Amino acid sequence: MRWPRLFEIEDQRWFPQLLRNQMTDALHYLILEMKIYDPIIPEFLWVLQHAQTKKVVDLCSGGTGPWEYLLGEIEKSAELPERITLTDLYPNETALKALADSHPVFDYQAESVDALNIAPELEGVRTLFSSFHHFAADEALSIIQDAVNKQMPICIFEFTGRRPVNFLLTPIAWLLLFAKMLFAKPLTGSRLLFSYLIPIVPLLLLWDSSVSHLRSYSQDEMQEMLEKVSNAASFEWEIGESSSPKTPLKNTYLIGYPKNKP
Repeated sequence: MRWPRLFEIEDQRWFPQLLRNQMTDALHYLILEMKIYDPIIPEFLWVLQHAQTKKVVDLCSGGTGPWEYLLGEIEKSAELPERITLTDLYPNETALKALADSHPVFDYQAESVDALNIAPELEGVRTLFSSFHHFAADEALSIIQDAVNKQMPICIFEFTGRRPVNFLLTPIAWLLLFAKMLFAKPLTGSRLLFSYLIPIVPLLLLWDSSVSHLRSYSQDEMQEMLEKVSNAASFEWEIGESSSPKTPLKNTYLIGYPKNKP
């Protein structure tokens, strides 16, 4: 069942960048603490192994998503990318720069990058973590179509979904996370104010997380999109769901790469 597409507050152009950055920072912290994307590492490596390019362009990077953790896991394989470029429509430049400074494989775009209008010079495996649900069906389809048109491998990974366990765990996860973040450094004055004294950020995250679950695409819906993609047969595709004993959340994914590339 598809619910009406309610809006996520973080998506709104009028939303203050200070609060948006605090929300993406908190989401980044949640992803790292719960190792949410641990289950998809084999799928991501599978695409890297079959992609001609060793560059990655991460779209909708937010507060850098899972990359801080993923890189450590990827380094254990022989498939370490040459370059991972982080991009976002509303860049959290402080977080992006901090990660770029931490490892030479990372760089970032300080200017806004729209996942619906990717510049030709941004070449590489396109990745979207926790962001595909932000796009309406026609926009989501255009993201896949553009990857096919430009023969760029694509990896879409979503831990959100319309599963009862997601809705049950969301408030518990945010409560525990913010309790732990209270002792994490740096505890800035603005974070103390908007996360604890006036808990605006936790309440916004609870709303946006719940809406994200409702807006997420199922495997069947992703398959329906693929059936509408022109020249989809030029790609090798896989749609599935992965899980790990490290986290109770499952990941829905859509991955693909051009068949004519080794």
